[in-house]
Amino acid sequence: MNGLDGLNEEKMLLVRQYIGLLDTIEEAFGHIFFCLEERKLEAADHLWDDVRLAFGQIHLSNQVLAEHFAERTGVLNQFASFDDVWEKAQVLPYADYSVWEEVIGESIYPAFSEWSREINKQFRPYYIN
Repeated sequence: MNGLDGLNEEKMLLVRQYIGLLDTIEEAFGHIFFCLEERKLEAADHLWDDVRLAFGQIHLSNQVLAEHFAERTGVLNQFASFDDVWEKAQVLPYADYSVWEEVIGESIYPAFSEWSREINKQFRPYYIN
């Protein structure tokens, strides 16, 4: 049985969009780090707002996709582990840019990156033919 059995076109599209969102977030983190290095704090702030919105979309999508992957405990476990990334993202102080690079670089981004790698592994059979 390959990963595509039982996965209709709509579900495949959802998974591809979900993975695309993760790739976009990954790219946004790169831009945030660049902006922080260049002291372009307003641009970093706007990008961070976008990342937080995207995290909200992931949080909601996980709830919807959990219904489609109820039999896949590995996927469900990764959906649940996103809560750790979500919580880390909530503690970034908006007013104090001096700690952004440290908090994002040492806490939020590593947690997201590790989680993203794992959910990609779980979803790989569904979007690679």
